[in-house]
Amino acid sequence: MSPVSKVRLGIIGGAGRMGRWFKRIFEAEGYEVLVADKGTPLSNQDLAKACDVVFVSVPMSAFEEVVKEIGPLLTEKQGLIDFCSLKKEQNEIMLAHTTCEVVAAHPLFGPGEKDLTNQKVALWPSRGKKWFNWFEEFLKAQKAQTIVVPPDDHDRIMAIVQVINHLMLLALGKLMGSAGLELELIQKLATPSFVRQLDIVARFADQDPYLYGLIQFDNPLGEEMRHKYLDILEELTNIADKKDMEKFVEVFKEVQTLSRKIKLH
Repeated sequence: MSPVSKVRLGIIGGAGRMGRWFKRIFEAEGYEVLVADKGTPLSNQDLAKACDVVFVSVPMSAFEEVVKEIGPLLTEKQGLIDFCSLKKEQNEIMLAHTTCEVVAAHPLFGPGEKDLTNQKVALWPSRGKKWFNWFEEFLKAQKAQTIVVPPDDHDRIMAIVQVINHLMLLALGKLMGSAGLELELIQKLATPSFVRQLDIVARFADQDPYLYGLIQFDNPLGEEMRHKYLDILEELTNIADKKDMEKFVEVFKEVQTLSRKIKLH
């Protein structure tokens, strides 16, 4: 691998929050980073021609158009890495419109984090190994955790980790806002586990609602998983309404079995 001074990186969407975040991280390690975005002097095509590795950090609605634009300009020696929160379709788009090395990547955190320490990044070596190895080594040197996972598996898991998790938190926030209770009193009476929930809901204050909307809408498994979740909520609500202790204990023990497996890992 060439020394840092010889590797030039490009970030398409580099004026966005995640693009700016990674630009700062790369430059702190001595990399030259070029940026293309709306209104920048450099275009997407300029980066494709000038950079060893091009990162695509754009909304998924613009992703295919960007890849089609730069794909023919990228050589087999270059690398293309995306930051999309879904991987299957986006990975197929990159492979279909390029001959360069391709890495599917999903930073499992937001741009509000200070650095990469203990942050998780999902990765998949879609085509070639050179730039996959480079990026994985860079992340590990920054004390990040890398998880190598096929795009199909990634998207199925994100239907729970993102789609349902966000849905739960959004519903909790809406419930607290509409229950007619004083927020300050809720915070004072919060148990330790609920304090952790409140801390996560509080993070919504700094997030992009459109991004969270797209996470709900774009995952092809989202609708199926939301309805499964609603079915489970309805089942638990009926059990509680009927005060059916036997059934409640049965469901609780079922989840306890899962809980023990989680603790072992």
